[in-house]
Amino acid sequence: MIAVNIVGASVLCIMLLFVFTKKGKNTSDYWLIAVIGLLASYFLIDLWIQHGLTHTNLIIRSLLAPYLFASFLTYAALLLDEGHRLRKKWWWFGLYAVIWTVILLTDFSVSDYTLADLKEIYNTPTTANKILFIIHDVFNVGALFWLLSKTKDYDQTLKNNYSDITQVNLQWLKNFIWTYLMLKFTVFLAWGALGLGIATSIADIRPVFNIWFVVLMIYLSYHGIRQYAVAEFYDYDPANKSVVLKADKPGQKYQSSTLSDDDLKELQTQINQLFEEELLYLNAELKVHDLARKLEVTTHKISQTLNSQAGLTFYDYVNQYRVNHFKKLLIDPTKQKFTILGLGFDSGFNSKASMNRIFKQLAGITPKEYQSQSSASSEETSQG
Repeated sequence: MIAVNIVGASVLCIMLLFVFTKKGKNTSDYWLIAVIGLLASYFLIDLWIQHGLTHTNLIIRSLLAPYLFASFLTYAALLLDEGHRLRKKWWWFGLYAVIWTVILLTDFSVSDYTLADLKEIYNTPTTANKILFIIHDVFNVGALFWLLSKTKDYDQTLKNNYSDITQVNLQWLKNFIWTYLMLKFTVFLAWGALGLGIATSIADIRPVFNIWFVVLMIYLSYHGIRQYAVAEFYDYDPANKSVVLKADKPGQKYQSSTLSDDDLKELQTQINQLFEEELLYLNAELKVHDLARKLEVTTHKISQTLNSQAGLTFYDYVNQYRVNHFKKLLIDPTKQKFTILGLGFDSGFNSKASMNRIFKQLAGITPKEYQSQSSASSEETSQG
């Protein structure tokens, strides 16, 4: 247990240093610092407890968990927020932490716990404490599922506004949330093990969870340091309402739109014509705002048209053109001296990973496989 705490605290302090030294820190970075700092403090308090349990270190340790989770919720919500700003509507993130603080401080102020009582509370919580812990875990699970719903909205928003989302997508956050959820369900199993007597005290299972938390926090810190905010990457201007990151959810009707069916068809024709004549998709950083500005319409109307007429988001629409252009380059005899990656960049992709992923999603095979199959087919035709 002591070794786990020492290693955990040391690793987290190193990650904390990396975040502190990140250039151009924004609001979410400071909340990430809070998350890492609180968990590192959790391990350090545990080390303190190993050297002697007191009222002070037990109270501090008991308060850390709810505030740690509230800080994580705030950090994740900031990543998903259009303006990367704190919102008053997030007050509920810290609700359980405040309630737990009042209950805990009231309990310790009116109860005269002895050292033996403290050891009992630390290793084998009372029924009342178990209930509060379970309520906290249920709150955590509910909040994590809420976060997952927000990541889906965020993904839809990105795809309605940008043709490339490599630098700002949050798949890693979804992976983190799902892993965190699995950990929470494991916690429920642990409580069941305690209730059935399979485990005699929390001390039997605590090291396993501590190791998991360290691994999760390293993953969170690594991606948190690398993560761009949409506002940073695309120079988001809060005053420019046409680029505001509030996407229409899948299947949602554009009830406020004044566009008729004929208007939608005409605008779709204009979009198609513009893409085919000016090859806008070759711009790797193309945004829906760029298209709206050329056609002198709002971004909302562009999104509505693509969603209703083509059944696609702006991201999918643009990348269809890129893949089709890429296919032509791959089988063009005059382009065979160029690398596949170079041809991908010439088609509007800005990274090898996104190029391969998107091409395979739309074509069913990789660019290299497509080129090989096309070459083989050409040889058979010429021989026949």
